[in-house]
Amino acid sequence: MLNNTSDLRRRLRRLGRRATAPVPVTLPRAAVDRPLEGEEITTPLGIAYRMQRSYPSDHQHGPSRLADLLVYDALLASDVARQPALAQARMDGLLFLDTETTGLAGGAGTLAFLVGVGTFTAEGFRLRQYFLRDPAEEAAMLHALLEDLEAATGLVTFNGQAFDLPLLDSRYIVGLRQRRNLMAAPHLDLLHPSRRLWSRSLPDCTMGTIEQQVLHLRRTEDDIPGALIPGMYLEYLRTGATQGMQRVIYHNTMDVLSLVGVATQVLGRHRQPDLSQLTASEALAVGRWHQRAGRVDPAEQALRSAVALSEGDLRIEALRRLAEYMKRGGRAAEALAAWAEWHDRAPSDPTPCVELAKYFEWEIRDAHQALYWTGEALGALGRWPADWRRDEALVRLTHRLVRLQAKRLTQTR
Repeated sequence: MLNNTSDLRRRLRRLGRRATAPVPVTLPRAAVDRPLEGEEITTPLGIAYRMQRSYPSDHQHGPSRLADLLVYDALLASDVARQPALAQARMDGLLFLDTETTGLAGGAGTLAFLVGVGTFTAEGFRLRQYFLRDPAEEAAMLHALLEDLEAATGLVTFNGQAFDLPLLDSRYIVGLRQRRNLMAAPHLDLLHPSRRLWSRSLPDCTMGTIEQQVLHLRRTEDDIPGALIPGMYLEYLRTGATQGMQRVIYHNTMDVLSLVGVATQVLGRHRQPDLSQLTASEALAVGRWHQRAGRVDPAEQALRSAVALSEGDLRIEALRRLAEYMKRGGRAAEALAAWAEWHDRAPSDPTPCVELAKYFEWEIRDAHQALYWTGEALGALGRWPADWRRDEALVRLTHRLVRLQAKRLTQTR
């Protein structure tokens, strides 16, 4: 226990806090205060503290085993992450990294007081967690962490590009006077492909929501909300009681294991040969991913699958994406059915009617049909509230209508 007031003030000063203003934390339930199970590591910069445990390769975390990730290759991970450097990484050499910090917003005064790193080994999956028992141990911890960082062929995080990696880069500059440039390492940041796949179907794309809705995991009562973690660490520094830290360590453990689980689900959906196994929103996301990469046939198959699987607003979006794809590929005639259904399902949207009017005017040279669809577009616009957007769209459509009326007169003479 840390009962010495001067010792407390010294520790809090290293965090840029006043000893009189720690964040109060109330634990949701009683917990047993027991020593942290780790080991001291001697480094040239002092003593670091590390906890370590291993999981078998077939450890089940959600719908997949940890080793299931290794059936995918780095080229797929590189394509999904849009990180060309990742293509040269070995999948069994990836480092799964998550930090717990003294501030959720980052900044120069924020410390990573717990860094969890997971790696595949010959025995299975090894989790190491570096813990700052005292902010004075930061340099030693960062030095010890280098062993894992330098052995990795690439990094896997969840929002690490915006948070974890810049934070660690800054701490290496402050604590070790070193520029590690982790931001430039081959990196699969799972936040972005997760948003691509699930932003239409989940209430949000936080790790917690993806765990529950995609991995179908429920954490035990040992977990703690992330927002309470900075205050929990201050409470540990104030009292020395470890019960709160046990829960933070559990939270970090689950985060690292879930990085493996989410990576497996993300890569599996992008490589899924049977599109019927995807949800409509996933098929739409995969179709757009193939489209950006120039893979014509897979893109079309996925977009058509999205149309077939979807309903409601999602079907409208899928129809729009498919029609746009056909038009850009010089196959506007194949987009007619999609535009027509889009109009039926969204009668207040003039866009599909305008596209049909353009097609009949410029591709078929049929002014009569073009006039019909321009009229339909004006009817859709009539459902809009009277504002400047409606006025601008009305000017454009009226101009088209006048031009087509003149063109029809010319054709009938």
